[in-house]
Parts: sequence; C-alpha cells; structure tokens
Amino acid sequence: MRSKLWIIGFFICTFFPLAIVTSWVIIVDPYFHYHKPNTSKYFYSLYNQRSQNDGITRNFDYEGLITGTSMTENFKTSEAESIFGCGFIKVPYSGGTYKEVNDNLKVALEHNPDLKIIIRGLDMGKFIENKDAMREDLGTYPKYLYNINPFDDVQYIFNRDVVFKTVYDMERATGEEGFSPGITSFDSYSNWMEGYKFGVNSPTMFPKGIPETNRSVAQVDLTEEEKEMVLGDVRQNVISLAKKNPDVTFYYFFTPYSAAWWQSLINAGTFNKQIEAEQIEIEEILKVQNIKLYSFNNLTWITTDLNNYKDRPHHGEWVNSLMLRYMREEKCLLTKRNYKEYLQTEKEFYWSFDYEDCFNTQEDYEQDYFAAALLDEETYGVKPYRISQSEIEKSIKQNNKSDGKRIIIKDISDYRYLVSYGKKINDCGQQGIDIYDEEGKTVSQTLVTPPDSDGEWHQYLIDVSSLEGKAEIVFRGSYASLSEVENSGLVFRDITLY
Repeated sequence: MRSKLWIIGFFICTFFPLAIVTSWVIIVDPYFHYHKPNTSKYFYSLYNQRSQNDGITRNFDYEGLITGTSMTENFKTSEAESIFGCGFIKVPYSGGTYKEVNDNLKVALEHNPDLKIIIRGLDMGKFIENKDAMREDLGTYPKYLYNINPFDDVQYIFNRDVVFKTVYDMERATGEEGFSPGITSFDSYSNWMEGYKFGVNSPTMFPKGIPETNRSVAQVDLTEEEKEMVLGDVRQNVISLAKKNPDVTFYYFFTPYSAAWWQSLINAGTFNKQIEAEQIEIEEILKVQNIKLYSFNNLTWITTDLNNYKDRPHHGEWVNSLMLRYMREEKCLLTKRNYKEYLQTEKEFYWSFDYEDCFNTQEDYEQDYFAAALLDEETYGVKPYRISQSEIEKSIKQNNKSDGKRIIIKDISDYRYLVSYGKKINDCGQQGIDIYDEEGKTVSQTLVTPPDSDGEWHQYLIDVSSLEGKAEIVFRGSYASLSEVENSGLVFRDITLY
C-alpha cells in the first residue's frame, strides 16, 4: 500500500508541475506557436524573428506580407496598409537566404487564403547562392517551431528562457501599475534605425577610410557552375510560389545598395559577375505574370548620396517609404521591354562614376533625418514650407511671451520635420526649441547642448509627424531674427517645414 501511495505521490509531484508549466506556456504562447496573441491580457514583445515569424505567419490575420532580410526591416506596415488598402504583417529574416524567406512564404500561402499581396526584397548580394543554403551561424535553429510534430514541442514548452525570461515576465507585468496589454507594432518590429550614424563619415561606411577605385583589376565573369546556381536559386526560391499562386500579386524588388557597394565590386573584380547574375534573375522573374519586379538602382540621386546609408548596403527607413510609394505607382518597374536598357544604364553608370570625388566632397548631414526630410516631397507629395523672415518677425511680435519667441503654424498636419540652423552666441539661459500642440502640451523639445557653443551654425531637426492642426514653435532663450543678435543667446535661420 505504501509503495502504491509513493508511486502516486511521485507521479503527482512530477507531472502536476509539468502540466502547469505546459498549460502556462500554451496559454501565454509568446511565439504564437499555438494561437493568436491574447493582447487583451498580455503585452507581446516582437523581438525574435526566427522564433516568432512562423507563428505570426500562421496565426495572424493579414492580406499583405512584407519579408526579406535586414533590408526590409525598416518598412512600416502602417504605410503599406495606407498605400495598398489592406492589413499587413512584416516578417523579416536578418541575413536570411532566399530559401529561408521562401520557406516562410510557403507557410503563409498554405495557412492564409486571404493573402493577396507579398512585398519581398531580393538582396543583390545573394544572387550567387546555393538554392538550399541556410544560415548556419545562428546556433541551434528552432526547427521545432516550424513543424507539426507535437512531441518536439517540449523544446519550446520547457525552454528555460521561454518559461522564466518570457512567460513569467509577461505574467508578472500584468499586475504592475500602469500596465497596458498589446503587442509591438510591426512598424517598430526589427526596425534598426536607432543608434546608427548615416553618411560618408559613418563608422560602418568606410572604417578604414575612403578607398580608391581600381578599375585595373581584372573583372571576372560568371562560371557555368555559378550560372546554374543563380538559376536554381531563383527558380526554386523566387518564382515557384508565384507560379503556384496566380491570384497573389508578388511585388519583388532588388535591394538598392549604395554606390559605395558598387565601388567595392569593381575593386574586388566581381562587377561583371554581378551584372550577369542580375540579368539571369530578371529574365527568369519576368516570365511570371503575377510578379511585379522593381529595381531602384538607377535612382542614382539616392544611391550616390551616402546620407541615405549607414553602411554600404543598408539604407534608412525613408528609402523604404519611397519604395512603397513607387511600387504602388509602378515606378522603376522592370519589363521585358525595358530591362536591357535598364541593365546597360546601370552598368555604364556604376562603372564610370567618379566615386572618389563624390565621397570626398559630399556633405555629411549633421542630423541624419535631414535626408528623410529632403525625400518627403517625392514620397508624400508635400512641398517644403520655408518660413520667411518677415513671417517670423510678425508672428513673434504678435505672440511674444516671457518663455521664448513664438512662431504660430496654423496647420502643421501635412509636415513631418522641422529643420532649422542655429548659432549659439552666449550661455545665458536654457536654450532650445519647444513645440506645442493645439492644447498647449509640449510634444517635442530640442535642447541646445554645450558642444554647440562653438560659434558655428548647427542643424536642428524635430519630428513633427504626430502633430495635427495648430502648433506653436518656441525658440526658448533666443530670437529668430539676426537683427537683434546682441540680445540673444541663440540665433536661428532657414526655418523650414518638410
């Protein structure tokens, strides 16, 4: 009798906790392996692409999907939804191969009959790659999340990090003061903009200095084996799904790397090889009617301006926004009629371009998002509004208060950035720029910091995209007119809304 009780007790003590943990993980399900997120109770952080993307693809509701490598991580689904008129998800795979991205698209098309639009970046640096290549440098790949085998789910359910660092923290957070359930927005998911410097002086652009272009390096062509590799990859991992799903529109685009990347091809002797591989890709893709193929490589006013790039391949999120608009408007669309001319133009430009002169003389914007501001008219159709000196002085005269000199903007709704230039004259007061909304709440603030007291003009930029209606711009401890410099701690010029 005692032995029976001992056995029963053993099973209760062993399996009851396991059952609790199992139920707990399945109910919360931070990787969406079993169901949609319960955003009415928990907050779900999107942070682990290769553990969460499969569940997102299987269990979320959407009609449009954005995918690719890190080149697609800065897309905003809110913009895609506005442009294409349907709900979107974003499931990027940083450094992913064509096969990895395509495998996820298979899941999407198998599980979501409502899927109508796929936007996918085709990395130019991955044209010559084995069709079955996968990332092998990421540690243990979570294959147990990708299959329908319930037995290997123990690697998810009893994963220490999942249970104690994710599920436990999510449960505990629900009891904290001010907690709000929800989920990371797809606009923010995997967006890597924060913390990087853009431009020719970016530490990740030319860490060893600006190189010289060496056109004397022998340029090699594709070998027959490499041609077969390109064909195999594009046929298996790019066009096969489109052929099987004629009711879905596939928006494919070649990722627009910077001119600095093309220079590196010349110096490596692989320039011709790259063009040949691109031609193979284009000719195969254009055989499929429901694929719209785009290339932005000949938008050289973007690719040669390194203010749009943090390193040789990676552009800022403002380029992603422009590409969405262009794809919807069918700008930069490649067709059977124009692709040869496109390739010839591309080849001639990047082979003959004066890289040294461009990079050595190019201005590096003090505020990285000034590159975004300059693209706003092309992307959103809103012309910049430069506030004239007379408008400034009139507004200040009518609205001057003790806390600073105010400029009233009757309707700031269409604008995204305020850009101005300031020079610090002396150290009196706490100087900066404040912006207030219609209700008088401070919505943005830029303080002038000590390094700006060098007597030089500096660029200031404030994001005003969240503002609607009337706004007040306050130049605190300063004056916007150069005619009263002697009374100013800081003077401003060229105040423009983009």
